[in-house]
Amino acid sequence: MLRRALRPLQHTYTRTFTSTTRIMAARVQISVDYQLEDGKMKEIPFPKADSESKILLSKVSGKYYATSSKCTHYGAPLVKGVLTSSGRIVCPWHGACFNACTGDIEDAPGLNNLSSFKVEEEGSALFITPPESADVTATREPPAFASSKSGKGVVIVGGGAGAAHAVEELREAGYEGRIRVVSSESYLPIDRTKLSKALIPDASKIALRSAEFYEKLGVEFLLGQEASSIDFEADTLALKTGDKIEYEQLIVATGASPNRLPVDGANLENIFVLRTVEHSADIDKAIGDGKAEKKNVVVIGSSFIGMEAALAASSRANVTVVGMEGAPFQAILGKEIGNGVRKFHESKGTKFFLPASLSHFEPSSSSKAVGSVILKDGTSIPADVVILGVGVKPATSVLKESGVQLEKDGSVKTDEFLRIGGEGMVKGNVFAIGDIAKYRDVKTGQDIRVEHWNVASNHARAVARTIALKGAAFEKVAVFWSAQGQQLRYAGTARSKEWEDVIIKGNPDELKFVAYYTTGDDVVAVASMQNDPIAAHVSELFRLDKMLSAKEIKAGKNPLDIPLSA
Repeated sequence: MLRRALRPLQHTYTRTFTSTTRIMAARVQISVDYQLEDGKMKEIPFPKADSESKILLSKVSGKYYATSSKCTHYGAPLVKGVLTSSGRIVCPWHGACFNACTGDIEDAPGLNNLSSFKVEEEGSALFITPPESADVTATREPPAFASSKSGKGVVIVGGGAGAAHAVEELREAGYEGRIRVVSSESYLPIDRTKLSKALIPDASKIALRSAEFYEKLGVEFLLGQEASSIDFEADTLALKTGDKIEYEQLIVATGASPNRLPVDGANLENIFVLRTVEHSADIDKAIGDGKAEKKNVVVIGSSFIGMEAALAASSRANVTVVGMEGAPFQAILGKEIGNGVRKFHESKGTKFFLPASLSHFEPSSSSKAVGSVILKDGTSIPADVVILGVGVKPATSVLKESGVQLEKDGSVKTDEFLRIGGEGMVKGNVFAIGDIAKYRDVKTGQDIRVEHWNVASNHARAVARTIALKGAAFEKVAVFWSAQGQQLRYAGTARSKEWEDVIIKGNPDELKFVAYYTTGDDVVAVASMQNDPIAAHVSELFRLDKMLSAKEIKAGKNPLDIPLSA
């Protein structure tokens, strides 16, 4: 047992080891002021050789709570994030959210829960009791469950982040039934964001969890299997092998397929899309290490996938970006910020043709591989490798083959609980999540679709809670990120695509700014670099309907001054 006493000017740390034969005690004093205002957090160093051993102390509604201090996604110090009056701790980097009172995950992308420690107030002292192991950095995994591998249970089609978060939230929420995941990929769920950021060719290096972990949760994976159709009346999923799987609830999480281009030469060798580990491995091999000779890499597309792939390749290849917009990310971030990002990429040697229209690809003189990219104005760009980052389309063929009416963009319409609607879907036991789902936004009443890894993860957790518990309508704020010289943070409402103007505070050329995207007098999205935790704070203001107006932002008001209280 270990207890630490914190007092207004100092705290006393008492460490007691208990066994059947002896008891040892040690006491250390460290100067600290633990007193906090409501809605504030503080890191408390743990007297130990490891400098990373810290406890996060939070004050919510007049009461103190203690948890582990690092985000379980990429290890961000949560003390640099934000805390709401209801006890939501929001990571400053990627928007993961945890409950300060229990340590439980509330929003992706974190997988493990925070550890939660007992806190006692005795007079003017505050005592925190860490675990018997004295490891305050440890986090908490979902509970183990021995599945019987019988019964229908939950079946998930798709093996991406949506599947990973769904199975974990099902177990966290107490679901005891059978869980099966049907995945066309040959590997377990991965951190897909790292494919474009680092061109990693090995699935084991970016796996979200191990096979042993999923076995402990009682989750069955059917890898390398493709679904062909769904019988909604019989509650069965047919596989292309001819096998049929019965389900009680079905989650369709098939993601998206990368677009290719209908131009001459599109079938030449060394023209790649980027979605899977196999794609990443092929690109990595084609580029080479760049030591003997740098290849000419042309990236078609100047948004997230294209710009991340360009940066990943720039250290070992001559990179050129071709895009239809006047600046990278222009549709999402605007031209001024896009040009700031472009300036950074140019400092790495990357060349740009913007705006430009592609005509066709031509082969090299000595092989069937691509040799050059030809623009409509006649410009010829040498190309040993071409990476297509020209968007994706919803992977909804299994729904189409099952008679589901799709939207014009190929997505499937759902209600606010992410249940598939329309004729034949009266049971309410089939859900769609992620890139394929056009869902009803409860705040605006609009049907929206958001293509991002983290949105799929939060969809999955919401659906899992609906299945295991009563659940609630999905109403998360979309949180994005991208590595572009500095870490780009983005939080957007359902109206973010409607932005008409942008208010920029800071200098995009230095990649240090906050940008507020507006429609009329409403702020509908925010993007930032080197200004944490503004994006995390604003995401909560959006959720609470407390965001400042465009007029107030222009007048100099700071969203960080607005309390995160309902």
